[in-house]
Amino acid sequence: MDGTAAVFPRWCSRLEDVLGMKNTLDIVKGTLPRPKEDTKAENPSTCLADYSKGYNPRELTSDWDSLSDLACSTIRLTLSNPLAQRYRKVKPASRLFSTIFNAYEKNTGARRIQLQEAFWNARHDPNQPIALWIGRCRVSAEDLLSANQLPTDQQITDRLVGGLDSSWSAVRDAIVYSAKELSLDDAIGALEAHEVTLNGIASSSKLVSASTATTKRLACSNCGKRGHRSSECWSHKNHGKTKAGAATTVRLGGYDSGSFDDEDEINVIYE
Repeated sequence: MDGTAAVFPRWCSRLEDVLGMKNTLDIVKGTLPRPKEDTKAENPSTCLADYSKGYNPRELTSDWDSLSDLACSTIRLTLSNPLAQRYRKVKPASRLFSTIFNAYEKNTGARRIQLQEAFWNARHDPNQPIALWIGRCRVSAEDLLSANQLPTDQQITDRLVGGLDSSWSAVRDAIVYSAKELSLDDAIGALEAHEVTLNGIASSSKLVSASTATTKRLACSNCGKRGHRSSECWSHKNHGKTKAGAATTVRLGGYDSGSFDDEDEINVIYE
């Protein structure tokens, strides 16, 4: 975490996952207080048989202290250098976490409104992949959790569909006017499928444009003009048959001297 309130919700969520994997989340949250005395210290034989360092924080103060130190180190590793230095002497882990939590997690009216605007006023950019729009809505919804206002799946679906660009009106209307209300996963699937369709149409348009460009480069070997073949040339109909013994002159390829310097004649096919 870099000290900004904007990243705090995501930092808090991911930190809790890590602490849970290390079996230290209960200590950090304060739900597992430090034991007053080692209950197993009175019976050394039982201690040797059952004792496993780091897994008896409810009964052994030494284990609780070890796990608390582990949690403190883990929390500081997720902080930027200035913050890590600021909280380097704060112990135990529950106090360290609560100090940071209280500094950034203030459920004030201004912060609540800011998070709500970030979620409800977000707009879809059609020039970016739809996955970015879906991720943005999900992250904004998770940020609202820090203000105890996590939207429901149906509200997230409404935001995904309602914030779409007008160029996506076809899929938006299909979801909105569907006979059966779509779930969040179904709505996401519909948006992703629509993106695949749009990409396919764009690829087909490029192929048609390339084919059209090739057609325009066809030229007649009889008259040298573009747009038709010699078999379709109008000059055959107007000029009729040539006299016997008369020589027939044809512009081979329609090239004049120096025509290779003309960029328009490049890649022209004469038929």
